[in-house]
Formats: sequence, structure tokens, C-alpha cells
Amino acid sequence: MVLPCIIFNVVRSYLSIMVFGFGKKKTVEVPDPALQQREVSLHEIPQIIKEFEAPRVSNILQGAQQIKTRVESNQKNIHELILHLESDDLKLDDVDRSLKTVGKRGKDAVVSTIKKETKAKLTSIEKYEDVISLNNEINQILKRMGDVLGLHTRVMHVFARKYADKLKEEIGDLAQNRNSLQRLITEQENFKSSSNSILGTIQKIHDLKKEIVQKEHRLDEVTGEKSETMDTITRLEQDISELKSRPEYSQFLEIKQKIDSMSHEKHEIRDKIGAQFSKISRPLNKYSYVSSFDKPMKKLMEEMIADPYEVISSENKEFIIEILQAVTKSVVAGNVSVKDSDRSAELVEETIERLDEFLKLKSAYARKISDLEDKLGVFDAKKIEEKEKGVEKAKSNLIDLETSHKKLEKEISENHVQMDSTKMELEKNLTHLNNDKVVVKI
Repeated sequence: MVLPCIIFNVVRSYLSIMVFGFGKKKTVEVPDPALQQREVSLHEIPQIIKEFEAPRVSNILQGAQQIKTRVESNQKNIHELILHLESDDLKLDDVDRSLKTVGKRGKDAVVSTIKKETKAKLTSIEKYEDVISLNNEINQILKRMGDVLGLHTRVMHVFARKYADKLKEEIGDLAQNRNSLQRLITEQENFKSSSNSILGTIQKIHDLKKEIVQKEHRLDEVTGEKSETMDTITRLEQDISELKSRPEYSQFLEIKQKIDSMSHEKHEIRDKIGAQFSKISRPLNKYSYVSSFDKPMKKLMEEMIADPYEVISSENKEFIIEILQAVTKSVVAGNVSVKDSDRSAELVEETIERLDEFLKLKSAYARKISDLEDKLGVFDAKKIEEKEKGVEKAKSNLIDLETSHKKLEKEISENHVQMDSTKMELEKNLTHLNNDKVVVKI
């Protein structure tokens, strides 16, 4: 049972190589010495990154070349070991024919595959991309050798124990070299990732600077607009004050007051007309449902029922009389049902007779108002109204401008905070990139 255990250990060692990074050394962090400080501007940083990268790539190429040499030595050692295995009969003639066939087939497969992999020519190291190619080639070599050894594990365990131990050692060494190469690549890829992040941060700073400039320009514009708006308000208010100080305006207000004070006269006339028409409201309303008037007359009748004051006019007088006379006829004929037809007819006739009285009252009132309104021409009130509207609009604009001003100030302040934070992030990443303290000038 000793030989199977040895072969099992070979396979387990190989799996450790492929999965867990066999032979990988633990990184020990050493405190950085005192960092040197370097002050740079944003436009210098891309060139500085190239300066940082050049020696790194050169060191990677040298390291990869050394690793390639060691891997080629591993290939040579494994190749020689496989040649010995190929020439060794493994005492297969001493075992059962069926086991001999299995053993020979397994041996031949292992020898054939590993000979091919150990003869494989590796990529020449001239540029960083060749390092990537070399790493891929070594991974494929390890995979193919691992696949064939895994497939023929029992044969190697039972018939080739001494070769299994040596293969374990050489493959482990090859895996360590592969891990060393992978570390070089990982470090460079991390450098590239950090570099790209730094370039992205630079662009972010450029965008922030542009945004701040635009907002500060807009802030200046808003400040100017605020000043102009306040000047407009002051000017308009002065104009209004000047207009109101004129004697014509005092006369205008007096006339306006007289017009307003006459509103009670209009109410009295409206109440008088309304009281008269309320006396005939029942027959008038009932007649509206049975009348045969055309649409214009029906509309006039509906308006008269709703507000007789507004309908009564010289132009409508004949039509109103026609409607009221038709109401009288319908009441007398019994087509309109009322408690006292005679009384209703009398009231309708009374309303017709009072139309001239109502017209005179309305006409007299209209003349008084017209005379007063003509006198309002002593002063053009529209000038004040227009300027007051201008003040109201300007004050509304001023509120909007003040809101915009505060918003822009807040956003600019936030942009500056973001700029400072981004600058610190950039300096930290640059310092980490080459272990030199970098101060960025913005």
C-alpha cells in the first residue's frame, strides 16, 4: 500500500500546484522609508506614469527571462526523467497480461504527452505581451501534464513509484516558477489598473474644474441680473411715486371714489326692477315652458327671468313687451295656470307700463357714470397699472434669481469639497504607485 500512497501524494501535490499556488511565498510587508515629496501638475502626471512604468516593465522582462530559464531547466530535467521512464520496462513482463497491457498503455501515454510538453519551445521575452504569452504556455504545460498524470494515476502509483516522486518534485518546482511569473504579471496589471484609475481621476478633476468655472460664470451672471432687477424695481417704484404725486392723480382718485360711491344707486334701481318682475315671476316662468318663440326670443326670455336689470334696454324694449303681452294672453286664455289670472294679467300689464320708468332710471344712472368716467381721462391710470405689474414681475424674478444664486453657491461649494477629496485621492494613488509622496497642483 506504500506505492499507491506515494502516487496519491503526487496527485494531491499537483492539485495544490494548480489550485492553491504551490510553493507561493508569503508576502511580508516592510515599512516604507521616509517618502520623498514631489510636486507635479495635472498635465505632467501621464508622463510621470510612463516614467514609473518603464523601469517596472524592464524589471519584469528581466525577471521573466530568468524564470523562463528556470522553466526550461525544469523541462530538461522532466524530459530526462521521462526518457528514463521510457527505457524502463517497469518489470511489466512479470505481471499478468491484462495488467501489463494497462501499464504499458499508461506509461506510453504519460511518456508521449510529457515528452511533447518538455520539448515545447517557449516564447522569447522581448516585450511585456511576451510575458503574458509565456505564462499562458507554462499554464498549458502544467495542465496537460497534470491531466495525463491524473488519468493514469494508478499506473504511476503501482508501476512507477520512483518516477512519481521525482515528477512531483520537478512539477512542484515548475509550478513555483509559474507562480513567480504570475506575481510579476499581477503586479503589473495592478499597476495598469492603478494608472487607469489615476487617469480617470485626472479627468474627473478636469470635469469638476470646468463645471466650477461654468457655475461661477453663471453665478456672476445671476448676480448681475439681480442687481439689474433691483435697479428696475427701484426705478419703477420711483416712477409710480412720481405719478401718484401729481395733482391729476388726486383728481382721478376723487372721481373714482364718486363712481364707487354711486354703486348703491345701481343697487336701488336693480332692486326696484327686481321687485316688479318678482310679482310676475310665476306666470313668466310657467309661460317659458309653453311658449312658441324662436331661439333668440326664448334666450332673451330666459335672461330676463334670471336678471331683468341687465336685459332691460332701449334695444330690447319691443321684444320684452312682445314677451310680456304673450304672457298676458296665455294667462287670460288659461294656458298658464295661476291662482288669480286677472291679478296676474294686471301685474304683467303694470310691468309693461313701468318699462319706460326703468329705462329712464338706468339711462340717468348710465349718464352720470359716463360723465364721471369721461372725467377720469384727466389721468392715465394705465401707466401706474403697467408699472405696478412691472414691479410685481420684477420682484417675482428677483425671488427666482435669489433662489438660483443660493443653489449655485451651494453647488460650487460642494464641487470644491469634491475637488479637494478627489485631489487627495489622486495624491494617495500616485504616492502608492511609486512610493514617492506626490503633491498635485490644480
